[in-house]
Amino acid sequence: MEKKKQRKLIIMQSLAAMLEERDLLKITTAELAKRSEITEAAIYKHFPSKRKIFEELVVFFEESVFTRIKVMKEESRPEDFPGQLIALVLKFCETNKGFSRILTREVFTADEVKIIDKVSNCFEKINIEIRQSLQEYERTTKKKLNLNLAASCDLLLSCLEGQIQSFVRSKFKKDLSGSWENQWNFLKKAIFAN
Repeated sequence: MEKKKQRKLIIMQSLAAMLEERDLLKITTAELAKRSEITEAAIYKHFPSKRKIFEELVVFFEESVFTRIKVMKEESRPEDFPGQLIALVLKFCETNKGFSRILTREVFTADEVKIIDKVSNCFEKINIEIRQSLQEYERTTKKKLNLNLAASCDLLLSCLEGQIQSFVRSKFKKDLSGSWENQWNFLKKAIFAN
């Protein structure tokens, strides 16, 4: 059983690495088998399709990020949490560059609606976390946000998605987490009342 999990992980890591290296050439199972050093038959045994591998990668993202978000939320002040949450996702993308292409949805065709929806759902969950934090800020400080709640959430989520898109466009050369700190300090002043 442990060997099976290990092989699944190797296949997923290999696909993520291929997304990082390639200029979106078609990823074939034969190439994935070569990279992972696992036969095509064994790949199909673990994943009946590439779509299933992508679905598992999205699940991996959710488990990795949202587990940390839960802990972070308990330890952070509401006005700091949105910036820390975005920094976490950006750091994840820097560490796992191939995931950036998954999060921008550029690796999917129109036929892969289920996976596209799953990725969109991840961003919706992030939006909910940000919204709850901003509401908590207003509730605990008795201060209103400088921007209304919906506009603040949209701005922060747009910044996150834009940063990931920019990272992919730069062929993963952009310093995501380094530039975010300054951007967050600016946005924080714009969003939160003094």
